[in-house]
Amino acid sequence: MKKEMLRVNNLNFSAPAKKLENVSFCIMEGEIVGFCGLTYSGKDLLVRLLSGDIQENIGKYHVYLHGRRVTDNTILKKKVYHIKASNYVIDNWTVAEYIGLVGSHWIQMMWNKRILQEEAAEFFEKSGIPFDVSRRIRELTEIEKRIVDLIKACRHNAKVIIIEDEFEGMSPGSIREFGKIMKKVVTGKMAVIVNSYSETVLSILSEKYIIFKKERIVKKCKKEYIESSSHLEKFLLESGINFKKKSLDSYTPGQIENKNPIYEIRSLELKGGRKIDFTFSRGEVVTFLTVDGKERERLFRIFSGRELGGNTYCLLDSKRYERADSGEFVRRKVVSVMHMGSKEEVLAGMSPGENLLLPSIRKISSFEYIIASGKMRKMIKQNMKNILVRPGAVVRNLEVNDLISITLERWYIYNPKVLVLFEPFQQCDVYGVSIVKSYIKKFASRGAVIIIIKSRGEYIEDISDQIISIE
Repeated sequence: MKKEMLRVNNLNFSAPAKKLENVSFCIMEGEIVGFCGLTYSGKDLLVRLLSGDIQENIGKYHVYLHGRRVTDNTILKKKVYHIKASNYVIDNWTVAEYIGLVGSHWIQMMWNKRILQEEAAEFFEKSGIPFDVSRRIRELTEIEKRIVDLIKACRHNAKVIIIEDEFEGMSPGSIREFGKIMKKVVTGKMAVIVNSYSETVLSILSEKYIIFKKERIVKKCKKEYIESSSHLEKFLLESGINFKKKSLDSYTPGQIENKNPIYEIRSLELKGGRKIDFTFSRGEVVTFLTVDGKERERLFRIFSGRELGGNTYCLLDSKRYERADSGEFVRRKVVSVMHMGSKEEVLAGMSPGENLLLPSIRKISSFEYIIASGKMRKMIKQNMKNILVRPGAVVRNLEVNDLISITLERWYIYNPKVLVLFEPFQQCDVYGVSIVKSYIKKFASRGAVIIIIKSRGEYIEDISDQIISIE
């Protein structure tokens, strides 16, 4: 008989501008459950609570791990393990060192690496996964890194694994392979919560869904119950958001009569030493796919004018540029967004309106300023929460979808010739995906070249004129 790994009973919790109402659910050992919902639906707040990351003591709430009520946040920190891409930033550890890192006696074990390696290897052997634990994290493939995290969770006797990972650099096939290994590892030992923005990741890894809307759970079901993305959206979206999403999805870009080339990259060296030229025409949307993270970042830097040199150069309106100068490229209206939905793309202490107009300061006339101001007010009213755009509001208080709108509207006002986007759907819920897609169409209908750098083809098939696999 399966045992309970995690139970939450009638949880009511309030945080600044966020809350949870009457949240109850149970996850059994070996189960893999996907949390579905918009960014402000309550699911992310619940994950923070279950991770022990919220200062308020969990003891007064009815949360149970492995059948025992949790009375202290430190218990959650010990028994709930996170898998996320940021785990692998420090990549000089060996697999054995990484797995032993959190144990109470890991410092002593570091002095005897043989014992550390033997213990780590034993955990892999018990799980039926052959692995060289002397390898460095940087030497591992993306799927191997996540497998190592699974074994680390076992090593530290975790009861729940929370996956907050978009699995960048992994194909759907690799994610499925990871899912099979994960099921084998957690059966009889742990439960898994998948809290990913990626519809692909959620659908591949999850066996069941818990669906959140307006700070509460509105549906618990097996994955097979959900017939399609549109079926899932009926549970996720309230009527107002659903209307806005349909409006965004229905946007039809205008036809570009003059499709002359305006941006070219010459002698771009790809992996393996192959060199190729790329030419981009007005209104064209081109997506480049590669699972190699370093290659994705390199392509983004080159296309955005942050990295040129050697034999690689670019032509913008027939003018040749051989050296990297991101400031000059922005002035020539080649702009880029690397962290969509992040405060890194905005000035957090400024108001939404100030952020929107910032790139155009000293570059537009008074008449254009008046027109832009009207567009800003319209965009803010249509796309953002009224409470967050009142006088004195600053960008740091905005939700992810609002940050996405601010970032893209800012460059839309600037009217660029080229827009380069790096993993633009990385932090997008289903509504955020529609926001990004609609802006891509709007930029293209103005004649801008849109260059998208991604690891997978998710979300871009219906908006790209070309999809180029760089492998």
